[in-house]
Amino acid sequence: MKTVNFLTSHFLPENTACTNRVLAYIKVLEKEYKVNIIALSEKGILPKENKVQYSENTTIHYVYQKDFDGKNFVKRALNEIHYIKKLINISNNLQSDIVVATTPYMFMIPLVGFMIKRKKILDIRDLVWEYLDQNSVPKKIIKSTLKIIMTQGIKQFDSIIITNEYEKNLLSTNYGLNEPTIISNGIDKERYSKLSNIQTKETSEFIVTYVGNIGLAQNIKVLIDSAKELQDVSFYIIGDGIELEELKTYAKNLNLKNIKFLGKLEWDELKSYYEKSSILYAQLDSKYISAMPSKLYEYASVGLPIIYGGVGQATTFVNKLENALVITPNSTESLIDAIDKLKNKKNIISEKNRKLIEKEYLREKSVNKIIDITKHLTGAKK
Repeated sequence: MKTVNFLTSHFLPENTACTNRVLAYIKVLEKEYKVNIIALSEKGILPKENKVQYSENTTIHYVYQKDFDGKNFVKRALNEIHYIKKLINISNNLQSDIVVATTPYMFMIPLVGFMIKRKKILDIRDLVWEYLDQNSVPKKIIKSTLKIIMTQGIKQFDSIIITNEYEKNLLSTNYGLNEPTIISNGIDKERYSKLSNIQTKETSEFIVTYVGNIGLAQNIKVLIDSAKELQDVSFYIIGDGIELEELKTYAKNLNLKNIKFLGKLEWDELKSYYEKSSILYAQLDSKYISAMPSKLYEYASVGLPIIYGGVGQATTFVNKLENALVITPNSTESLIDAIDKLKNKKNIISEKNRKLIEKEYLREKSVNKIIDITKHLTGAKK
């Protein structure tokens, strides 16, 4: 049996969109290969063991990752480089026939590209460097330099996987990459089954719920500003991220009684909040035009009305949905107007949205493409 080394910055017990994507790949790969998952620990959390037998054919090799300031670009970049090199060193010391590396740590691309000499696949979850600001000469130089580095790194891989058509077009136009494979983000069948069977509960509250990362890209401050104007609406913010503590302080200073920060929740706890929610909300800043938040697939599986603040690729998906509104990102006025429009649709479940996810966005239906790629690269018969 041949061996695959899989390098990732996010894996269990971390509960992220990246983790879920990697898990879907592993479930497919371990049927055909021995798999070494070489993963960073959750920031600042020391793994109980450095090596764990995950299943009969899959072993996890953890690298402890200290906590660092993700808001500071230079510190983030230096830490990414430091820890990715550690992943690469482990991979180079383990026998394998093929290597798979996945972002969102963007320096995974040039470092794995140049430091690993075996057949290799790059899974690009997001074109992170494309989102960098260039509103000053130094920032323009940094972005241009990174683009050159990423372009050269991408060229070192034998196969490229991306998540959507927008990324495909961008890589073709700006990077001369004409044949990437699209493996879309989505939701795994088991999680979909749980979410699509949620039965909402009538409550006296009208509740707007956000679930996900609380970072710069999401700018959840707009939700807090809306809570200030809509005192008759309750707001739940579920998740963690680099902006969480600052947002808590901001809400506290406004003396808001209608907003709750609930932190990370396990499934059983999260389910109860979905059951009593009226609207599910998500947002990405307008510069993240190629990104498709995986949380939207989860929201659509629940079937509740959705408000999405954003532009680009994700809006194409949201516009397919029933009881879903696309609004201008970072606009308190737009969000308040959208909430008012959906108030009379409290707790209406869309079976149409659930069926769309089941038909087109279950991960198990798309990730099998990675087997075709690995067999092609290793010369095995399909």
